[in-house]
Order: sequence, then structure tokens, then C-alpha cells
Amino acid sequence: MMRAESILAGLVVSAGLLVLGALGVIHYGGQKYEAGYNAAVADGEQSRKDAERIARETENDLRNRLRAQDIAAHRKEQEHATRLEAAQRRVRAGVDRLRCPAGPVSVAAASGDRPVAGGPASDGQGAELVPEVAADLLGLAADVGGLVRRYDRLVERFEECRAVSAK
Repeated sequence: MMRAESILAGLVVSAGLLVLGALGVIHYGGQKYEAGYNAAVADGEQSRKDAERIARETENDLRNRLRAQDIAAHRKEQEHATRLEAAQRRVRAGVDRLRCPAGPVSVAAASGDRPVAGGPASDGQGAELVPEVAADLLGLAADVGGLVRRYDRLVERFEECRAVSAK
């Protein structure tokens, strides 16, 4: 009986040691897993912060470039407005005159869907426009030119933004 008891006690001690060993391995593995997880989270946060900093710098660079372009465009628009006012004053005063074409515009040389003008009429031909109407016509032409310039700026901005986002 002693022998059976000593074998049983050895088995109980061995089983206890195995359980303690397994718990130790699980605990050690859990600590290593937790340390690895925390390191991965820290690396991810640092990567996110770096990407955020780079994105902020890129955005600021783009904003500065666009601001400079807006300032230049505003100056040009002011210059166009000043020139338009001067041209309208000259037309209203009768210094400059706008004339209608003397004859019909030739469409014989038209290509595709674009009409071709017959060329400039020589001075003295065609009826003169009333100065106030001529000034209004210059204003309408300037409005169309402004729309075209704004559209071109919009396309340029879009292309720059798309180039930045493609990086």
C-alpha cells in the first residue's frame, strides 16, 4: 500500500506541477501577447500621427499655392475691370466705336460645327452701334470672359487637388 500511495502522491505532485507549468506558460504567453499588442498599437498610433502630419503639411502647401493663385487672379480681375471701365468710357464718349458687320458672315469655309467669320470689315462700313449699346455689349463680353477665366481657374484647382491626392 505504501508503494501505491507513494505512486499516487507522485502522480498528484506531477499533475500539480504540470498544471502550474501550464499556468506559468499561459501567463508568460499572455504577457508577451499583451506586450506585442501594445507595441503594435503604439507603432500604429505613431504611423497615424506621421501620416496626419504629412497630410497636414501637404494640405497647407496646397492652400498656400491656391491662395497665391487666388490673389493673382483677383489682381487680374481688377485689371480687367479697370480696362473695361476705360473702354466703356471711350465708347460712350465716342472716341472708340463698334460697328456691325457690313455684310453677311460667310459660312462656306465652316469646318464641323464651328462657323467662320467673314473677316474684319474695313473702317467706314457697316452701321455704328449706339454708344450706350456698345458699352453694354463690351460689358457682356467682359462677363463672358470672366466666366471663362473662372472656369479655367476651377479646372486648374481641380487638377492640382487631384495631383495632390494621387501622391
